[in-house]
Amino acid sequence: MAEDAAAAATADDTADAGTERRFADPSSSSSPPWPEKSLVGMTGEEAKQEINIADPTLEVDILDEDAMMTMDYREDRVRIFVNADGKVVSQPHKG
Repeated sequence: MAEDAAAAATADDTADAGTERRFADPSSSSSPPWPEKSLVGMTGEEAKQEINIADPTLEVDILDEDAMMTMDYREDRVRIFVNADGKVVSQPHKG
């Protein structure tokens, strides 16, 4: 039996030869920037920081999901809608 286990281990080593296993580095920031990155579930402030990193020229407003607002469209503005817990409820976009 020990011989079978040793043979199996050798076979596994041979099968893995030339195969490199790669894992994502959690410390790298390989995730795409906003707007490709989903901000839903983040806090409003975290989402605002992400948007400001992607485009610091934008005016970013954090609003309650039920807030009244004007319906004008502005390319230099992003509205972040949050729930009562302060979490983003829909993906922010320009306008």
